[in-house]
Amino acid sequence: MAKLRHVAFVVKDPDRLYEFYHHLFGVEKVRHGPTGAIHVIDGLFNLAFLKQNISDSPVINTHRADGEEVDQVQGINHYGFLVDNVEQALSRLDMSLQRGETPQNGRPAEMRFIDPWGNKVDLSARGFLGREEKKLPGVRRVVVQADNPDTAAAFYKSKFELNEIGRLSDGTVRLTDGDISFDLTKNRLIDKPVIQSFGVQVENWSEAKSKFTQLGIELRDPKPGESEVAVSDPEGNLFTVSEKGWQP
Repeated sequence: MAKLRHVAFVVKDPDRLYEFYHHLFGVEKVRHGPTGAIHVIDGLFNLAFLKQNISDSPVINTHRADGEEVDQVQGINHYGFLVDNVEQALSRLDMSLQRGETPQNGRPAEMRFIDPWGNKVDLSARGFLGREEKKLPGVRRVVVQADNPDTAAAFYKSKFELNEIGRLSDGTVRLTDGDISFDLTKNRLIDKPVIQSFGVQVENWSEAKSKFTQLGIELRDPKPGESEVAVSDPEGNLFTVSEKGWQP
């Protein structure tokens, strides 16, 4: 089974976002790239803050010739799976899907493919700088928009052996790798399709509220019947916070 372990953002100020998430959730900086990118982990999951770099560098397959992302629009950008063997993982995919080698300049990703819905998906057998250390607070959900969640779920169940653990009343299909929930939803939470947001599970709600308050942010309590609250970081990236989490 593949393991969802990476989400990346194109951002204006990687250092500011690192400080924000470090204060709230204690994430650890594990890589500072040559172009300003910062990778952090919660022990298990990797968040990458890629410094926005707009240029006329030509596109070569899935990346620009200078190694940067083709899509430099500020916001959430792509996600990635830890796999046992990259070539075996690619062999399960239809040859019509675009794929290419990730620039090998110290980044954890090895290959990228574009799924049938336009999501950029990184693959790595060496991991995304995490230690497979399961502790809270930690990223425990990724939300991806798909016009037909059933079709998208069938793809990820077949190609990456994710398991279905639930369906929400709005038609969202919830898959899991055993640790991270992968929600496929018709709903757009932001102003573009594909990957939408991520979720952080906390161990103690009162402690989480206190850390938000220290930053001048109110973390309201979940509404009756709900178990999560949506928040935006300083650059407008959407994430949710939950004490209960998203696993059954």
